[in-house]
Amino acid sequence: MKHSLFFILLLVLFGICSQVFVSAQITLGVKEGDWIEYNLNYSGSVPSEYPEWIKIDVLNVEGTNITAKLTLLRIDGTTQTVNGTYDLETGVLDLLLIPANLESGDEFFHADFGKVLIDGIEEYTYCNANRLVNYATIEGIECHWDKITGILLQSEHSTGDFSQKMVADKTNMWEPQIFGLDSTIFSVLIVAIVVIIAIIVVLLLKRR
Repeated sequence: MKHSLFFILLLVLFGICSQVFVSAQITLGVKEGDWIEYNLNYSGSVPSEYPEWIKIDVLNVEGTNITAKLTLLRIDGTTQTVNGTYDLETGVLDLLLIPANLESGDEFFHADFGKVLIDGIEEYTYCNANRLVNYATIEGIECHWDKITGILLQSEHSTGDFSQKMVADKTNMWEPQIFGLDSTIFSVLIVAIVVIIAIIVVLLLKRR
C-alpha cells in the first residue's frame, strides 16, 4: 500500500514538473505598445467581407497571455475592431503569434492544429529590415514568423476558389535598415563622416 501511494505521488509530482517545464519553454516576444500592419492580396473569387489590411496593437502582456486589438479593413470598405485575450499555451487565432526564439526542429502547440514543427530558420527582409525567420507549413498554410518576437510576418494558402497572401508591411517592433544597418546607426555614421570631413577641411585650410 505504501509503495502504491509513493508511486502515485511520484507520478503526480512528475506531471506537475512536466507542466512547469513546458510552460517555462514558452517565451512571449512582444510587449505592450507593439504594433504591426499587414497587407493582404488575393487571386480568384474572394468574398467581399475578407480583409485587405490588418493591424495588431498589443495592449497588455501577462505571463503567456496577450491582450491585443485587431483592426481590419475589408475589401468592401468596411472596418472592424476586435479586442481579445489569447493564451500562447493554447495558441493565438490564425497563427498570428507563436513562442519567441524557437529553433529549427522545435515544436509549439496550437489548439486548432496540434503540435507544430518549425521546419527551419532563414533570413528575409520584412518591414525594411533583415530578420531571422521561423518557417513552417501547417495544413497547407505556409507561415513565416519573426524569430525574436514570434509575430507572424507572412502567410500563404489556397482554397478551391482563391488564394491569399498576407505580408507584414509596417511595425514599431524593430528599426528599419539602410544598407543593412539600423537607421539610427546609419544616421550616427553619416554624422560621424560629416564631422571627420569637416575636420579634414579645416586642417587643410590651416596649412595654406
